[in-house]
Amino acid sequence: MIKDRFVLIDAFALIFRAYHGMPPFTDKLGRPVGAVYGFTSALLAAIKTLEPEYLAVGFDLPTKTVRHAEYVEYKAHRAPTPDDLMVQVPFVKDVLKTFNIPIFAMEGYEGEDVIASIINKVKDKNVESIIVTGDLDCLQLVDDQTKVYSMARGVNQAMMYDIAKVKERYGLSPSQFVDFKALKGDASDNIPGVPGIGEKGAAKLIIEYKNLKNIYKNIDKISGKLQTLLSENKEQAFLSQKLSKIVDDLDIDFNLSSAKIHDYDFEKVKKVFLELGFKSLVARLPEEKREERQQKLL
Repeated sequence: MIKDRFVLIDAFALIFRAYHGMPPFTDKLGRPVGAVYGFTSALLAAIKTLEPEYLAVGFDLPTKTVRHAEYVEYKAHRAPTPDDLMVQVPFVKDVLKTFNIPIFAMEGYEGEDVIASIINKVKDKNVESIIVTGDLDCLQLVDDQTKVYSMARGVNQAMMYDIAKVKERYGLSPSQFVDFKALKGDASDNIPGVPGIGEKGAAKLIIEYKNLKNIYKNIDKISGKLQTLLSENKEQAFLSQKLSKIVDDLDIDFNLSSAKIHDYDFEKVKKVFLELGFKSLVARLPEEKREERQQKLL
């Protein structure tokens, strides 16, 4: 355990990645559990690698969000969540509850909004927050106290992003990431951005003009087709900025002590794993004496 390290897991980012990355398989009752297995494996790997003192999970809810109210086409190109994935979500929650890991969600918002708001609540404490996710939307949250541990390429190729790593990859500071995304858009979320401006062009503009507002303040200095693209899509750019920004001020009832990792019932976890057919994961749970497991999860 690393003192004052707080790990927050973006549940659906890992669940979806597990669903699409794992071969489908079922438990002995014929229930699909591939995504549950992939999520649980990633959870165990993250805990073992990061050794947090505190741990919490942010969940999406199966309802439309405030972003849909702003832009009806938000994520509209995505097919409905497959039924064989939705039935696995309760199993994921059962696994987390068996480990005594708290789960947080809020109607109208996504898991990353919940996570950002929780992080905001511990900013005044001497806590290092690490967001475990399967995508890079949360890079905008990186700062001196917050990092992103991306499992986008799988557990064995997970990448830790701090301020320096974000700058190394994009040439931008984390605080510029929202405006960068506002220009280039995001196909995965159907955020339009400015048509004709890709990742390289967006980064170049942000590096030169610092932010979206300043780009439009200096639009007369930008010539040719690029000026035309920006001018014709100004409203869309600022809409994309709003859609891209993670909400960090939700009124969530959270106390850091509630997320402190504590003892769990090994036999109960083992039983759940075996019921789901996760025999290989049982082997990753150390059978320690209860007194040796106090204040530890794994």
